[in-house]
Amino acid sequence: MRVIGSVVVIAVLDGGSGADLARRLTAAGAVGVLIADQQAGVAEDLATELDRPGCRVVGVGGDVRRPSDVAALVDTAEKHLGPIDLFCVAGPDGERIVSLCDLPDHLDLERLAELVALVGEAIGEVVVPARRRPVQDVATV
Repeated sequence: MRVIGSVVVIAVLDGGSGADLARRLTAAGAVGVLIADQQAGVAEDLATELDRPGCRVVGVGGDVRRPSDVAALVDTAEKHLGPIDLFCVAGPDGERIVSLCDLPDHLDLERLAELVALVGEAIGEVVVPARRRPVQDVATV
């Protein structure tokens, strides 16, 4: 996994923390990091702490269990930081980093569907089944 020169999205689930992961990735040479947390203000505060010349850090609210939020995170990251190289999920029971190098370079419905599937697998790896709670996407109701 190559971090130097990468743009990274870190999505934090309830009970998880992306702070240590964000610190490790910025120290390892990421050029851009978007941190998304379900708790208001947490990602923004961490982004303010870590943002520096050579590594832009943006914090936003978001819930990666919702496909519409994944799409919004991708759009925001690409708008402010450039194409995403790594997508990370930080949950209460660990973290998972997904490389996007095998996905097509442009954002379209097919790429988004692949990304949502990868994020779903990552969530499954960092949240034990008893702690998962289902979330419906407003767009699918």
